[in-house]
Amino acid sequence: MTKRFWVIWGSLVFILTLLALTSGAYGQPKIHKWDCQSFMATGEPEWPAFQNLFKRIKLLSEGKLDITVHPSGALASGWRIPHCVPQGICDIWHSGLYPLVGSMGPSAYLLASSGFPAGPTPLEITAWYYVGDGMKLCNEAMKDFGYVIGMSCDTAELFCHSNVKMETAKDLKGLKFRTYGLWAQIMKSYGASVITLPGGEIYTAAERGVIDAFEFRPPAANWTKGFHEITKYIGVPGIHSPNNPHIFLANKKKWDSLPGNLQTLLKDEIFGWALHRLLFAPYDDGVAMEKYKKYGTQIITVSDELQRDIARRSKEWCAKTAAKDAKFKEIYENQIAFFKTFRVPLQVVQPRYSIYD
Repeated sequence: MTKRFWVIWGSLVFILTLLALTSGAYGQPKIHKWDCQSFMATGEPEWPAFQNLFKRIKLLSEGKLDITVHPSGALASGWRIPHCVPQGICDIWHSGLYPLVGSMGPSAYLLASSGFPAGPTPLEITAWYYVGDGMKLCNEAMKDFGYVIGMSCDTAELFCHSNVKMETAKDLKGLKFRTYGLWAQIMKSYGASVITLPGGEIYTAAERGVIDAFEFRPPAANWTKGFHEITKYIGVPGIHSPNNPHIFLANKKKWDSLPGNLQTLLKDEIFGWALHRLLFAPYDDGVAMEKYKKYGTQIITVSDELQRDIARRSKEWCAKTAAKDAKFKEIYENQIAFFKTFRVPLQVVQPRYSIYD
């Protein structure tokens, strides 16, 4: 055999040996391990389904995207979480934007905040994000914190749990009421004494008479907290908070490290979660309302006069804020235009009467 043959043969053996030795290092796919913290506690009705969302993502990614989901407060307090995302303490933050009102201004109320009186419905705000300009505008506003990769929205909150009837404007004067956000400002304009408490302190405060009434979340979530045990009434409808939106905020460095197919998978599954909440949350709330009735809780309807006046005061606040805040004005006018078009089939084409009424 020629010398050339042995050179070629030796080179081939060397290459095959090198490939065999390095196949373990290069043949294994990269595993992306993330942490997500939600605003939810483990006992809330949607928590198991939320965990299943990330189990599904891991399954569909064949284990390449492994996201551990944590309940409220596990990694950082709820008010600090937005700032922990750019710091890398948390890779995804799932919650509303009220904690960022101080950092990003009043636009947070329009983008994703409960306690925004007479705001859009859950379907409207979800459509604005996924069909309209909501995702783009939210990302522009959140550019210093991370990437907004999705959102979901729960149903309207109960107007109140209380031990006094809250039907008219005069019923609000002097009331010791737990709330926060824009609704807190409007409640003060009615003469209420507003007290801001974390959700975990509401039960004890109401039980001890520190507060006369409070709002928290939609019916199903509130039922799990046992608020019906310490209050006589619940108020409807939730004119103070018609929607309960939550964004998914991702760490920029972690997001940019994901391959395009995993980015698409994550976004698509979060969109599926948004649809899940639009379908399941109303039914869960309906079941909860039946539980309140059977328990003996009295359901009080807020007067039309008070509802109209709350909407008027909220609209006036928006007009004044838009006049002095350009970003708020841009978002508000964008929403007005989108909702005007979106509501046409719902208000005009969709019939009002049904054999199921």
